[in-house]
Amino acid sequence: MFRNAGTAAAAVFLAAAVGLADGSPADWDDVSLWEINPEAGSSIVLRQVSCESGDGIELNYALRPGSDSWAEIQMPFRGSWSEKVPVTFRLKADSSASLEIKLEDEDGTTFIRRVDLKDRYKDWERIVVYLNSLRHAWGGDRKFGDLARVYLAVAGRGNGTLWLDQVGLGKPGLKASFSPLGPDLDPDRKKRGFGFRQRRHKEMSPEDPLVYEWIKRIQDESSPDKKLLPSMEDGVFQTFNNSLAAMAFVLKGDRERAERILDFYSDSADPGNKDPNLQNFYYIGQERGFFQNAVLKGGTSSVYAAQPGSDRWTGDMAWLLIAYQYYGKVHGPDRYQRMSGLLKNLILSFYKEAPPGGYIRHGWRNGDAKIHEDAGHPEGNLDCYAALRLAGEEKTAAKIRQWLDANLEGDGLPLDLYTWRALAYGKEAAAVLDVPEHDLRFRKILEVRGQPVMGFFHTGADSAENIWLDGTGHMACAFFEAGTAPRGNFYADQMDPFLIERNLGGVITKALPYTANQLGGYDWVDLKKGFISPAVWYIFAKNRFNPLKLETH
Repeated sequence: MFRNAGTAAAAVFLAAAVGLADGSPADWDDVSLWEINPEAGSSIVLRQVSCESGDGIELNYALRPGSDSWAEIQMPFRGSWSEKVPVTFRLKADSSASLEIKLEDEDGTTFIRRVDLKDRYKDWERIVVYLNSLRHAWGGDRKFGDLARVYLAVAGRGNGTLWLDQVGLGKPGLKASFSPLGPDLDPDRKKRGFGFRQRRHKEMSPEDPLVYEWIKRIQDESSPDKKLLPSMEDGVFQTFNNSLAAMAFVLKGDRERAERILDFYSDSADPGNKDPNLQNFYYIGQERGFFQNAVLKGGTSSVYAAQPGSDRWTGDMAWLLIAYQYYGKVHGPDRYQRMSGLLKNLILSFYKEAPPGGYIRHGWRNGDAKIHEDAGHPEGNLDCYAALRLAGEEKTAAKIRQWLDANLEGDGLPLDLYTWRALAYGKEAAAVLDVPEHDLRFRKILEVRGQPVMGFFHTGADSAENIWLDGTGHMACAFFEAGTAPRGNFYADQMDPFLIERNLGGVITKALPYTANQLGGYDWVDLKKGFISPAVWYIFAKNRFNPLKLETH
């Protein structure tokens, strides 16, 4: 996935709260009620405007270019409320992002609903949202208590405008805009045999070698030093995607290409570094980790600088450690022993006890503006669990798993919290794959080049008819790990129709876009260009490789 250490997508959060002495519907159209707190690089401007019913709100936002971001407005809610009382507002939008509606209770339990805005809400429409149409997102005890805060969010990239009117609490019984969230179980989910509806193939179609050729050409043509790979044939070099690419090179026996990537990071661990923006593990002698996103200084040099506002997320450090572990497993540990030790010790230094067990904290955030967040991040801790096990830190890994098992419940989690559990835990966690695989909120059928194709979206909380190619690769690899090869074959083959021809320097190659289309907040995806992570997951799937256990099935 295009990763973010705090949320799955970029967001501008709007929080409103007023006192309700008599329980009557609240009027939140007064912009003075809203306090803005944007993350570095993003902005939001609220204006009081005239609407049909009186005062309304015009919301102009600009999200930080090139990466995910957020900004929030917050105010405590005071007054009477029950689950039968909806949040309601009239909405008009000029936006290609998503709207997130978020409710939070007194212990931080947060429920969320996402609504795709792209090409929708051009005219005023009434939105009515009840608690039962939101899913648990993070925090607290997962049981919603007394309402403490109400948030709205614009999630995605770019700029846009929303108009809000009659914002507040509605009367019980108003017709809901969205159905209650819950599994949409496929009636054919247990259908036997082989075929499309059965979601099984006896054999897997061969890997197209031009995908690997594309990865090689990207490495050779995207920077003067021919080391790192940009994520989307662009100028952004992500640590996560380069970790994946290094593993693909090791898997293919391309030792020299893997060493180009791994040498770069190993050589970029200089305790004497005094440049706060340099892509370097250290800053003034302090171990901080590598930035998630880097760009070439001046665009033509071989010096990589942090993209403004980039995090140094421990999840990415874990994947880089896994890449070094894989290289060491195949070629011996000596070459990168120092770098592997630095990464392992940094991750361990971020450990925090949180009974039962404990978790690894986030790391440096927002261009080193601060360190860590107040809560653990499950996806990042799955990464760290796998990395630390491979590095021999079984005791800490076991504590992380205790924390994960206590926090990962239900059918509304992001897709990778199911797939990566199966990959990291092994066959004992095979049953978690049934949650997204049986649920048509996750599993989508689209027509691609005149034929039906099945794949997965990154969440079950979004109605967007889109397929996330990374996630489909995750599922294929996870089914091979689970010992269900026909399912693995099927989903690996579902990636084939998405292959696109790319001419790079006169060489014909093939690649995969990040998503099937731009719905669900993915308007930033260039569908004519390849993306590193789905290409690598395609190779992993076609080779039945589990990157979280470094095993081939």
